[in-house]
Amino acid sequence: MPEKRRKQFSLALCLQFLISISYSAMLVHMTVILLQRRISGWFMYLMVYLPQLAIIISSIVFLFIMRLRHRTHSIDSTLLSLLFSFIALESTMIMPLYTEISGITILSPNAVVIIERFAMLAAAIVFVFTSVQFYGTNASRLKLYLMISIGAALFLAIAMPLNTGTTDLATLTVFSSSYDALLLATLICIYLVSISTYIAAVAKDRSTHSISKAAAFILMMIGNFFSMSNVILPSVISGILYIVGITMLVITSKTTF
Repeated sequence: MPEKRRKQFSLALCLQFLISISYSAMLVHMTVILLQRRISGWFMYLMVYLPQLAIIISSIVFLFIMRLRHRTHSIDSTLLSLLFSFIALESTMIMPLYTEISGITILSPNAVVIIERFAMLAAAIVFVFTSVQFYGTNASRLKLYLMISIGAALFLAIAMPLNTGTTDLATLTVFSSSYDALLLATLICIYLVSISTYIAAVAKDRSTHSISKAAAFILMMIGNFFSMSNVILPSVISGILYIVGITMLVITSKTTF
């Protein structure tokens, strides 16, 4: 693997490792406080936020495996490094509840909402580019379009009006205003485009490898979409689907990625 691609994977691994450590520390600290206060339902809190940790760790494991194999093409290494980094950033969803329970403020509510919006939009956009790349589109300007799209996602995340005026930080969610309803609709449309592109690619190339890889990314997309919920059932489903998808991706990458 060329040095540039090694650095991309190394930076992505370091970022996700730091996020996973921070997320784990907050989850453990929050659980300890709930147990000390003898608050009932602590296990439900754990089950809501534990799947996101499983998603981060499984992404780290995948990048580590791919780094050892040295078989990832340049554009694929860029896309995967960005994709898993943005998915890891989505774990900021735990911060409002952590602040409410522990009294420790790491980021302001506004900052949390902006980061979550950006991470969700950026991850969805990168999923589109992975599907376009998989379909076989010329990758000569793909990185340029990717950077422009991510920049647009950052602009929208910052420019969209905020609605964090709540006295209960535990109830703070990204989709808390009419503007965020548009954000949710946008995310659904982006994911539908990605899934449709993967299906079109499979229709063009019906090999076992293509079908398996497309199915893996589709499961990961659905799992990541459900991870936006702070309800136990969608959260658990998200973790299961994402891990199954990334396991399939590891298996398909044994030959040609």
